[in-house]
Amino acid sequence: MLNAEQIEELIKKFEWGFLHNMYGHAHSSIIGFISTQWISLDPNANSLFDGVPSTVIGKGRIGQKNSDILLCREDKPYMPVEVETLVEKYDDKLDTLFDYIDNKPVFDGIEFGLFFMTNRCTGPTKYKHNWDRIKKEVINRKKYSIALVSIVKCKSELSNTCLDSLRKRNDYSSYEITSIDYWIHDKNGKIKEGRLWSK
Repeated sequence: MLNAEQIEELIKKFEWGFLHNMYGHAHSSIIGFISTQWISLDPNANSLFDGVPSTVIGKGRIGQKNSDILLCREDKPYMPVEVETLVEKYDDKLDTLFDYIDNKPVFDGIEFGLFFMTNRCTGPTKYKHNWDRIKKEVINRKKYSIALVSIVKCKSELSNTCLDSLRKRNDYSSYEITSIDYWIHDKNGKIKEGRLWSK
Protein backbone atom coordinates (compact mmCIF):
# COMPACT_ATOMS: atom_id res chain seq x y z
CA MET A 1 0.00 0.00 0.00
CA LEU A 2 1.03 3.60 -0.55
CA ASN A 3 2.45 5.46 2.42
CA ALA A 4 1.01 8.73 3.73
CA GLU A 5 3.39 10.89 1.70
CA GLN A 6 2.52 9.09 -1.54
CA ILE A 7 -1.22 9.37 -0.87
CA GLU A 8 -0.77 13.07 -0.12
CA GLU A 9 1.12 13.57 -3.37
CA LEU A 10 -1.64 11.83 -5.33
CA ILE A 11 -4.64 13.70 -3.92
CA LYS A 12 -2.86 17.03 -4.34
CA LYS A 13 -2.88 16.41 -8.09
CA PHE A 14 -6.66 16.88 -8.17
CA GLU A 15 -7.92 20.41 -8.99
CA TRP A 16 -10.04 20.68 -5.84
CA GLY A 17 -10.84 24.37 -6.37
CA PHE A 18 -13.32 23.43 -9.10
CA LEU A 19 -15.72 22.32 -6.36
CA HIS A 20 -16.12 25.94 -5.24
CA ASN A 21 -18.33 26.52 -8.29
CA MET A 22 -20.78 23.76 -7.39
CA TYR A 23 -23.83 24.79 -5.36
CA GLY A 24 -26.39 22.71 -3.56
CA HIS A 25 -26.28 19.07 -2.52
CA ALA A 26 -23.57 18.30 -5.14
CA HIS A 27 -23.20 14.59 -4.25
CA SER A 28 -23.31 13.37 -7.83
CA SER A 29 -21.25 16.36 -9.03
CA ILE A 30 -18.47 15.57 -6.55
CA ILE A 31 -18.44 11.94 -7.68
CA GLY A 32 -18.22 13.15 -11.27
CA PHE A 33 -15.40 15.53 -10.35
CA ILE A 34 -13.32 12.80 -8.68
CA SER A 35 -14.01 10.45 -11.60
CA THR A 36 -12.90 12.87 -14.30
CA GLN A 37 -9.89 14.03 -12.30
CA TRP A 38 -8.77 10.41 -11.93
CA ILE A 39 -9.14 9.60 -15.61
CA SER A 40 -7.37 12.81 -16.63
CA LEU A 41 -4.30 11.92 -14.56
CA ASP A 42 -3.57 9.01 -16.90
CA PRO A 43 -6.20 8.21 -19.55
CA ASN A 44 -4.23 5.18 -20.74
CA ALA A 45 -3.96 3.48 -17.35
CA ASN A 46 -6.82 4.80 -15.22
CA SER A 47 -10.44 3.62 -15.27
CA LEU A 48 -13.30 3.32 -12.79
CA PHE A 49 -16.48 1.54 -11.79
CA ASP A 50 -19.57 3.71 -11.28
CA GLY A 51 -21.91 1.11 -9.86
CA VAL A 52 -19.26 -0.73 -7.89
CA PRO A 53 -19.45 -4.48 -7.29
CA SER A 54 -20.25 -5.17 -3.64
CA THR A 55 -17.72 -6.67 -1.27
CA VAL A 56 -20.37 -9.27 -0.39
CA ILE A 57 -22.53 -11.17 -2.84
CA GLY A 58 -25.96 -11.71 -1.33
CA LYS A 59 -29.53 -12.26 -2.46
CA GLY A 60 -30.64 -9.02 -4.05
CA ARG A 61 -29.45 -6.04 -2.00
CA ILE A 62 -29.48 -7.81 1.37
CA GLY A 63 -26.20 -7.38 3.19
CA GLN A 64 -24.45 -5.70 0.28
CA LYS A 65 -22.30 -2.60 0.61
CA ASN A 66 -21.17 -0.59 -2.37
CA SER A 67 -18.84 2.37 -2.50
CA ASP A 68 -19.85 5.30 -4.71
CA ILE A 69 -17.04 4.65 -7.19
CA LEU A 70 -14.01 2.39 -7.46
CA LEU A 71 -10.99 3.95 -9.12
CA CYS A 72 -8.81 1.45 -10.98
CA ARG A 73 -5.30 1.50 -12.40
CA GLU A 74 -4.03 -0.81 -15.15
CA ASP A 75 -5.88 -4.09 -14.54
CA LYS A 76 -6.52 -3.74 -10.78
CA PRO A 77 -8.78 -1.86 -8.39
CA TYR A 78 -6.88 1.01 -6.78
CA MET A 79 -9.09 3.16 -4.54
CA PRO A 80 -12.71 2.86 -3.34
CA VAL A 81 -14.33 6.26 -2.86
CA GLU A 82 -17.21 7.31 -0.62
CA VAL A 83 -18.83 10.74 -0.89
CA GLU A 84 -21.19 11.40 2.00
CA THR A 85 -23.30 14.44 2.79
CA LEU A 86 -24.95 13.41 6.05
CA VAL A 87 -22.74 13.24 9.13
CA GLU A 88 -24.87 10.51 10.71
CA LYS A 89 -23.90 8.14 7.88
CA TYR A 90 -20.14 8.60 8.22
CA ASP A 91 -19.54 5.46 10.29
CA ASP A 92 -21.32 3.20 7.80
CA LYS A 93 -19.41 4.69 4.88
CA LEU A 94 -16.08 4.23 6.65
CA ASP A 95 -16.96 0.59 7.34
CA THR A 96 -17.64 0.13 3.61
CA LEU A 97 -14.15 1.38 2.78
CA PHE A 98 -12.67 -1.01 5.36
CA ASP A 99 -14.60 -3.89 3.77
CA TYR A 100 -13.10 -3.20 0.34
CA ILE A 101 -9.57 -2.99 1.71
CA ASP A 102 -10.06 -6.23 3.67
CA ASN A 103 -11.43 -8.22 0.71
CA LYS A 104 -8.07 -8.87 -0.92
CA PRO A 105 -9.13 -12.07 -2.77
CA VAL A 106 -11.60 -10.05 -4.87
CA PHE A 107 -10.25 -6.51 -4.68
CA ASP A 108 -6.52 -7.17 -4.84
CA GLY A 109 -4.58 -4.02 -5.64
CA ILE A 110 -6.40 -1.46 -3.47
CA GLU A 111 -3.93 1.09 -2.10
CA PHE A 112 -6.20 3.16 0.16
CA GLY A 113 -9.75 4.35 0.67
CA LEU A 114 -10.87 7.93 0.00
CA PHE A 115 -13.71 9.41 2.06
CA PHE A 116 -15.05 12.81 0.95
CA MET A 117 -17.12 14.48 3.69
CA THR A 118 -19.49 17.36 2.97
CA ASN A 119 -20.55 17.82 6.60
CA ARG A 120 -24.26 18.46 6.28
CA CYS A 121 -25.90 18.51 9.71
CA THR A 122 -27.82 20.94 11.91
CA GLY A 123 -26.69 23.39 14.56
CA PRO A 124 -23.40 25.27 14.96
CA THR A 125 -21.30 22.52 13.33
CA LYS A 126 -23.26 22.66 10.07
CA TYR A 127 -20.83 22.51 7.15
CA LYS A 128 -17.83 22.59 9.50
CA HIS A 129 -15.31 19.76 9.82
CA ASN A 130 -17.15 16.79 11.34
CA TRP A 131 -14.37 14.26 11.13
CA ASP A 132 -12.82 14.00 14.61
CA ARG A 133 -14.77 10.84 15.50
CA ILE A 134 -13.89 9.26 12.15
CA LYS A 135 -10.20 10.10 12.58
CA LYS A 136 -10.22 8.31 15.94
CA GLU A 137 -11.92 5.28 14.39
CA VAL A 138 -9.30 5.05 11.63
CA ILE A 139 -6.47 5.35 14.19
CA ASN A 140 -8.09 2.70 16.41
CA ARG A 141 -8.32 0.24 13.50
CA LYS A 142 -4.58 0.81 12.90
CA LYS A 143 -4.04 -1.30 9.78
CA TYR A 144 -5.95 0.80 7.24
CA SER A 145 -4.73 3.44 4.82
CA ILE A 146 -7.50 6.04 4.58
CA ALA A 147 -7.58 9.58 3.21
CA LEU A 148 -10.27 11.93 4.51
CA VAL A 149 -11.16 15.05 2.53
CA SER A 150 -13.46 17.48 4.31
CA ILE A 151 -15.01 20.76 3.19
CA VAL A 152 -16.00 23.82 5.21
CA LYS A 153 -18.83 26.01 3.96
CA CYS A 154 -20.15 29.39 5.01
CA LYS A 155 -23.30 31.32 4.13
CA SER A 156 -22.85 33.35 0.94
CA GLU A 157 -23.61 37.04 0.67
CA LEU A 158 -26.22 36.82 -2.06
CA SER A 159 -27.49 39.61 -4.28
CA ASN A 160 -30.63 39.83 -6.42
CA THR A 161 -29.19 38.33 -9.60
CA CYS A 162 -31.08 35.49 -11.23
CA LEU A 163 -28.48 32.94 -10.07
CA ASP A 164 -28.43 34.21 -6.49
CA SER A 165 -32.24 34.25 -6.41
CA LEU A 166 -32.19 30.56 -7.35
CA ARG A 167 -29.62 29.84 -4.65
CA LYS A 168 -31.91 31.44 -2.05
CA ARG A 169 -34.68 28.96 -2.83
CA ASN A 170 -33.17 26.31 -0.52
CA ASP A 171 -30.86 26.55 2.43
CA TYR A 172 -28.00 24.33 1.28
CA SER A 173 -27.58 26.14 -2.06
CA SER A 174 -26.98 29.42 -0.23
CA TYR A 175 -23.74 28.08 1.25
CA GLU A 176 -20.35 28.06 -0.52
CA ILE A 177 -17.10 26.18 0.06
CA THR A 178 -14.44 28.25 1.80
CA SER A 179 -11.81 25.55 2.37
CA ILE A 180 -11.01 21.92 1.56
CA ASP A 181 -8.72 20.02 3.94
CA TYR A 182 -7.27 16.52 4.09
CA TRP A 183 -6.17 14.06 6.75
CA ILE A 184 -4.34 10.85 5.86
CA HIS A 185 -3.56 7.78 7.94
CA ASP A 186 -1.50 4.97 6.44
CA LYS A 187 -1.29 1.34 7.55
CA ASN A 188 1.95 2.07 9.43
CA GLY A 189 0.28 4.75 11.55
CA LYS A 190 1.83 7.75 9.77
CA ILE A 191 -0.44 10.78 9.58
CA LYS A 192 -0.33 13.66 7.11
CA GLU A 193 -2.73 16.58 7.03
CA GLY A 194 -3.12 19.95 5.40
CA ARG A 195 -5.17 22.15 3.08
CA LEU A 196 -6.02 21.33 -0.51
CA TRP A 197 -7.75 24.62 -1.33
CA SER A 198 -9.03 27.82 0.29
CA LYS A 199 -11.05 30.73 -1.01
